[in-house]
Amino acid sequence: MSEQQNVRTIQEIYGAFGRGDVPAILAKLTDDVAWILHLDPIVPWSGDYSGKDRVPKFFENIFNSVAVESFEPLEYIAEGDVVVSLGMFGCRSNATGKTGNTRWVFIWRFKDGKVNSYEQFHEVRIADVFRS
Repeated sequence: MSEQQNVRTIQEIYGAFGRGDVPAILAKLTDDVAWILHLDPIVPWSGDYSGKDRVPKFFENIFNSVAVESFEPLEYIAEGDVVVSLGMFGCRSNATGKTGNTRWVFIWRFKDGKVNSYEQFHEVRIADVFRS
């Protein structure tokens, strides 16, 4: 797949996230996808959700823990089978009522036209939204 097609695939995944369409996202993943979130453990969706069958729990944890106020991809950097996207995320915690707006970096790796690896990094202050 071309770098441009890989970027379009990521943009389609982001569109599906905005609609809450998890099946559309899963259709773009390999069965053995590595899905890892490098976040403070207090963030409800932190951790390792590797394996296509575990990825829905990641989205469930997001949708059950926060109201997403904004999700703005701002930049894409593509080379070969890797796409790095940068953006902003705003949310309100259902448990604490606190809001936060943080920068993020996502690293996507492709194999045979599907996402085979995903890593998520946020500014550390995203954890403050979940602290009482």
